[in-house]
Amino acid sequence: MNAAVTGGSGFFGGALTRALLERGDGVRVLTRSAAAAEKVRRLGAEPVPGELTQAGSFENFIRAGDVVFHAAARVDMAGRWEKFQRTTIDGTLNLLAAALPRKPKRFVYISSGGVYAMNRKLTAPIRADRTPARPCRYNFYGRAKLAAEQLVRRECERAGCEWTILRLGFLYGAGNTALLNHFVPLVESKRMYIIGAGRNRIAALYIDDAVQAALLAGEKPEGAGKIYDVAGDEPVTQKEFVRATCDALGLPTKQKRTLRGAAMFVAWITDCLSNWANHESHISRAAVALMCSDQNVDSGRIRDELGWEPKIDFAEGMRRTREWSRGLSTENRSETQTNPSMTVETPS
Repeated sequence: MNAAVTGGSGFFGGALTRALLERGDGVRVLTRSAAAAEKVRRLGAEPVPGELTQAGSFENFIRAGDVVFHAAARVDMAGRWEKFQRTTIDGTLNLLAAALPRKPKRFVYISSGGVYAMNRKLTAPIRADRTPARPCRYNFYGRAKLAAEQLVRRECERAGCEWTILRLGFLYGAGNTALLNHFVPLVESKRMYIIGAGRNRIAALYIDDAVQAALLAGEKPEGAGKIYDVAGDEPVTQKEFVRATCDALGLPTKQKRTLRGAAMFVAWITDCLSNWANHESHISRAAVALMCSDQNVDSGRIRDELGWEPKIDFAEGMRRTREWSRGLSTENRSETQTNPSMTVETPS
């Protein structure tokens, strides 16, 4: 396979790039900076300079017969809509405009379970062929991902290009810099709470399992024109996920609790103030709704059609995360926190 990857210097894209290279595939990665290009080059892939938000800046990125893995997006759960529009939606449209005339073999879009309504009233397991994708109006992340999905389907079908969409669960694991950028500051400032009873399920998905789903989506003929939900097997609760993550990062594992209504009220105020001051916060209504909603995901379709199976259970995934975290020096941790990547660490 010859692959073209966006977001290849970040968490998911970097892991995907390594997996492709280990198989002996040819890999080109779109990079926005010299530092990102050097990181990609060290992995053994070919960096191609370009900026998704600047149409025409990466015309030589895609070649005929490539499998395109589009993983770059704005990953935050907070921020002005204009930023999601520019990065996730316009960036996807620009990539499609550059890619499709060159006749790629398939376009794989890395989306998120965030496109579904984060609604506690859902009773049946979430699955793309039966659960409507209706993110809440304040969930800019989910709304932007859904809009990008629709662009991929429309433009690929017009061009006669195969497409596959993966809606990933709550991605975690070694190398997840989003933990350092968002989770750690909340815990250290004592603003991390268990919302409600903490018994709602988190659709935990270890990075290696997510990558395997992407590889299958890029090569299996059965995957053309399909949307797949991807999440692990285990019923990991919010309380278990937060405490295990804290333990893996060497943080206090005992967190205070708050009612969902109280958390949403505080998040609403924070959203209003952040929007007024043009300042991004770690707290938002979208983030609160994500953490306290029951993420019961049915991954049966990708299992049945593509043969995907999760290999890393939650305990092993957190053990690997702990090893990675403890291997980070203080200097590297600080550098990572101040230089986040524009890649997908998809919330569910």
